Amino acid sequence: MTPLDPLIDKHKKSDKRYGTIDMNFSNIYSAPDAAETESDIFSINKNKRDRNLLASPKRERILVKDNTSDRSLTFWDVAPYYMPCFAWIRTYSWSMLFGDLLAGISLASFQIPLALSYATSLAHVEPLCGLYSLVVTPFIYAIFGSVPHMIVGPESALSLVMGQTIEKIMSHNEDLRSVDLAAIITLVAGITLLLAGIFRIGFLGSILSRALLRGFISSVGFVMVINSLISELRLEKVMLESPGHHHTAFEKVIFLFKYGPENYHRATAIVSASCFTILMTIRFVKRRLSRKFKWVVVFPEILLVVVLMIYLSAKFSFKKKYGIAVLGDFNSGSFEGLVNPVSKNNRSLFSILYNVGVVVALLGFFESTTASKSLGGIDNSTVSSNRELIAMGLMNVGASVFGALPAFGGYGRSKINAMSGAKSVVSGVFMGLITFFTIQFLLPTIRYIPTCVLSVITTVVGISLLQEAPADIKFHIVCRGYNELVIFTLTFLTTIFYSVDVGISIGIVYSLLYIVKRSAKSRIQILAKVEGIDHFVNADEYHTYHHTINSTEALNLEHFKDCLVVKIPEPLTFSNTEDLKERLDRLERFGSVNTHPGSRDIRSREAVKYIIIDLKGMTFIDSSAVQILKEIITDYNERNVKVLLTRVPFKNEIRFKLQRSGITDLITKYKIPESLNDIDNVETSTQLGNMVLDSPYFTNVEEAMFAIESSANSNLP
Repeated sequence: MTPLDPLIDKHKKSDKRYGTIDMNFSNIYSAPDAAETESDIFSINKNKRDRNLLASPKRERILVKDNTSDRSLTFWDVAPYYMPCFAWIRTYSWSMLFGDLLAGISLASFQIPLALSYATSLAHVEPLCGLYSLVVTPFIYAIFGSVPHMIVGPESALSLVMGQTIEKIMSHNEDLRSVDLAAIITLVAGITLLLAGIFRIGFLGSILSRALLRGFISSVGFVMVINSLISELRLEKVMLESPGHHHTAFEKVIFLFKYGPENYHRATAIVSASCFTILMTIRFVKRRLSRKFKWVVVFPEILLVVVLMIYLSAKFSFKKKYGIAVLGDFNSGSFEGLVNPVSKNNRSLFSILYNVGVVVALLGFFESTTASKSLGGIDNSTVSSNRELIAMGLMNVGASVFGALPAFGGYGRSKINAMSGAKSVVSGVFMGLITFFTIQFLLPTIRYIPTCVLSVITTVVGISLLQEAPADIKFHIVCRGYNELVIFTLTFLTTIFYSVDVGISIGIVYSLLYIVKRSAKSRIQILAKVEGIDHFVNADEYHTYHHTINSTEALNLEHFKDCLVVKIPEPLTFSNTEDLKERLDRLERFGSVNTHPGSRDIRSREAVKYIIIDLKGMTFIDSSAVQILKEIITDYNERNVKVLLTRVPFKNEIRFKLQRSGITDLITKYKIPESLNDIDNVETSTQLGNMVLDSPYFTNVEEAMFAIESSANSNLP
């Protein structure tokens, strides 16, 4: 027996118009939380489609029992969620291993040169910091990562963020080791991501809009090109000896124009120009051929140029004969000399590098989230942002012990990984193994790489980051996305004239202010009836739409002389309820929320005797909003304006707050005739809802309007 059973029996006897309802309502009635409003439960109306849905004997509803709590979860049930490696290990096969091996070789062919380039040209740290990032992080991600095709490693933009900070610190204190600074930044980024995943705040990635990211990425591409150009012309020594500081991209552009033409190194410039021409030509040809031959995408043009330059540099002694700087000897270090980021000497640096680590974590997470969501569509897998946060956090904490650069997922290399035949995260493991082999046995060969070649690789990557900006700018101009253009321009210019971390910080602050502004604006609507149609519409949108399309067929809207019908289609919080008071006042005076507040009143506030508030869509309300709403209703009561609430959500939390705050005692209630035969123009569903629940709220606007008219005609309270 449910609270609905007596009513259903009564309804069957009293109303013969709908036939017999062959349904067991006890199977669908669970609790008020099961539906959002009363009208959602009592959906019997005169509409033929709904009547067939409820009355047809061919339709049957089955009550499904939840049996998930009847059995205890085993280790193998829970393990794949926290350690996704348990999900793919059981189904891994030799055929998958072959595909992952080929993909790992393809990835290593261009990721190793990129890691060297990012470490030396962008991050200003030891080359091994970039290589260790490729070795350590793929192994940890293979255990905790949940996206099969994701490839993690150092990122150009994040390496640049680190490099600008490390460059400033090292210029004032030469006793510090760059590897220690890199370890601290990576550790801070890892801990930040790990805590964010544990406390399930992965939703924060949504505050970074696409326009903000595009502005940041474009500015990073520009900075990468400018920084690399200094190395490609071998002007580092000249820049150190020149007066003044040259930290920002704008200052470096001025330096290049002022000192570049007279001080550039001719041989280094020739090698740089040759490598740049080869890389850009091959990329152009690949782009044209990839339309017919998909395999062309994995052609390793970067590896080709690096191998060619190593051979030429060793054979013709670039350094001795022509004065071209090469990477030179550096200690492999093996895995014996680990870095302690929290050592006594390093602790004092945390306060300086903390902000950079947080910025790196935020940007890296956003880029990884974008990549993971895009890659999830390849195998129709779902991606949990919080689980990815934990995976990214753990792998960066582990990488910090080796002084490695921060590592995150990148869409470009992950897409190449998928196109190369990868089947799982093991392809990243193979890439790490090949990188480890390179560290152990091929460093004597790598030492011959000209540093200008690594800078050219960085330049090519920077140009690729800039190439997507024009299309995005054009799109926002066509769509009149002026706010997106402001965010893009603000982030880009701030990065160029100040620094990367300041640019992204300004962009984030602007985005937050924009979000707060939009969320604090109430979206209250004034409702009116379309002439000849028993349907309420948003009056402002209706007039605006037909005025925009110059429609001559627009029907008139019926407003009510002494009654104001408004709708609150959004959650109410402390941020938007204050604006609700001002907009209600504007509706009373002007009949529209779009009218300028300085306009003349079109009607007196005393003319309004009733206000019907439709709460359909108010899925949440906090205590501050309840307090303000109570003040609004109290003010109306003092002016003898009756307030009626309709379609109040059935959530216990909302109705509990309305009741405990005293709002239900302030709103107007009317007696509704119990006999369905007494009412011809009110739907059966509304009568059924009131008789069952004896609710102080109305199930729709029509019922509230009928109650007002009935009260006026019969002088009922």
